[in-house]
Order: sequence, then C-alpha cells, then structure tokens
Amino acid sequence: MIEALFLYLLLVKHAIADLALQSLIKGGDKLDLKSHKGYRHALDHAALTLLVASWFAPVQAAVMISLLDFALHFLIDYCKSLFVRRLNVTMDDRLFWPIQSIDQILHFSCYLLYTLLIFYT
Repeated sequence: MIEALFLYLLLVKHAIADLALQSLIKGGDKLDLKSHKGYRHALDHAALTLLVASWFAPVQAAVMISLLDFALHFLIDYCKSLFVRRLNVTMDDRLFWPIQSIDQILHFSCYLLYTLLIFYT
C-alpha cells in the first residue's frame, strides 16, 4: 500500500510541475540547449521528486531518484520537442495528442521505475 501512495504522490507531483509550474516559465526554447527553459522544467520535477522520495527513502536514495528524474524528464521532453518540431506539428494538429500521450506514458513509466527502485532493490 505504501508503494501505491508513493506512486500516487509522484503523479500529483507531475501534475503540479507539468501544468502549474511549467506555465510560470517564460521565454526560452526546450530545444535550445543553451536556454534555461528545459533545465528549469526538469529541475522543478527533480525538486518535487526529492520532496516526495525523501518521505519514503533514505536521503541518498531520494537524491539519486531525483537526479534520475531530472535526466529522464529532460531527455523525454527534449526528444518530444524535437519530434514535434521536425514533423511541424502544433497543438491544433490531430497528431500532436498521440505524441503527447506517449510523452506522458514515458513519464509515468519513469515513476513506476522509481517505485520499483525505492521499494524493491
């Protein structure tokens, strides 16, 4: 049951970082590796993951999971942005939403991985 709570809190964290906090990041481009936007967004995710993980795991494990979350979140978002731009897809295009769904499935799969790492290793 504790594993389900951990996973649920990671999903809540995801909603906060992907919707509320991301809307506050102004300027920049996630595809520009010199821009702060992608790094800031991934840092928001990592910081909130650290907060959640620190309730369930030793500090060292919580830090490692948050660093992994930073890297994976950045990579998933970067690849999605690259794919969307190369296909010249916008939110108004039908293809955008399946791509967005795959993006979210990848993020949620990461949270399952973190749950397995925290509770079963």
